[in-house]
Amino acid sequence: MNNLIYYFSRPWFLILSLTFLLMPSTKITNALQSGAEFLKIDTDAKAVAMGSAYTAMANGIDAIHYNPSGMAGLNRAEAGFSHTNWLLDSNHNFIGIAMPVSQGIGDRVEGRVKNTGMVMGLGFTRLTNGAMEGRASDRGRTSGFDAYDQSIALGAAKNFGHYALGGSVKYIQSAIAGSRASAFAVDIGAGRKLTGLPVYAALAVQNLGMPLKYISQKDPLYMIDLSGKREAGSVKGGFSAGIGMSLFNTGLDYSMSPFGEMGNVQKLSVKKKF
Repeated sequence: MNNLIYYFSRPWFLILSLTFLLMPSTKITNALQSGAEFLKIDTDAKAVAMGSAYTAMANGIDAIHYNPSGMAGLNRAEAGFSHTNWLLDSNHNFIGIAMPVSQGIGDRVEGRVKNTGMVMGLGFTRLTNGAMEGRASDRGRTSGFDAYDQSIALGAAKNFGHYALGGSVKYIQSAIAGSRASAFAVDIGAGRKLTGLPVYAALAVQNLGMPLKYISQKDPLYMIDLSGKREAGSVKGGFSAGIGMSLFNTGLDYSMSPFGEMGNVQKLSVKKKF
């Protein structure tokens, strides 16, 4: 308890707390209305099974989505892939790779020499929706259309003593019925192993950037609401479960989350160290 009080009384903790408390509420509101909701979908089945409480746990290629500083723990290259059967016949996929680009010798951690060099990662995420039926202004049927959201992230992380710092830059693209939007965003993350405690403290700030603005390529008169508003009574998930195994430097995880009448969301993740 004394160690916990000591760390929470440090200047860096006070600075981070004040930054959050003094941040204008309008900035937070704008972030909530900026679009690109697909970036909130988990890319790792293990994270889903843990209720998305994964900011401090992410320590490989999956960290590029949750907390870029977690990539600093890699001593060798790791590739990852996940596939999700998302709601309404849509699919969510992630593929990425992270590897040390420079080596530095640090303390031994869990029997291995800690890498203090730079680690870089590249991740690609895409949400593809099923076929949709178009409607004209008179409610008559028109030809169908599709929609997708995708992002590509380039991140870097490095250990500095007990601290790990990382960040990533994302290019985001969204398209629906001939209208397209694109934007850039930044993720920033930090972590620290608390000496003497089985705890790893982490902080991540995600998707800092400009809101998506749709540019229509044509005017098909589809009845689409691009305002980002949410209807009352939207379905929310409240339960998740999963199972995983690790063998021959390969991790395999599966998770399932029921969404009532909307169906079940199933996610499969594979990670391989080289």
